Amino acid sequence: MSKSQEEMHVWRKKIEMVGIDIKSLDQDVDTNRFKLKTKLMNQHFINELDKIGLQLINIKGTFNGKLVVLLEPKLSSQDTP
Repeated sequence: MSKSQEEMHVWRKKIEMVGIDIKSLDQDVDTNRFKLKTKLMNQHFINELDKIGLQLINIKGTFNGKLVVLLEPKLSSQDTP
């Protein structure tokens, strides 16, 4: 398993533990952002994502009733030079 696949698996588990029903989770390698597809997103879930280290970038609705949530890992003090 590559490093990005391992990281994706860890984030998927963390998001599932928050209680979000994941329809799909993809990662853009260039920007290191995650595209989460789900049915429900509210302020509680946004706050919980913030606690686990994911920052909300954008939410879009689709015609078939799913939400596409763009997330980005927060920079920690360890990541900054």
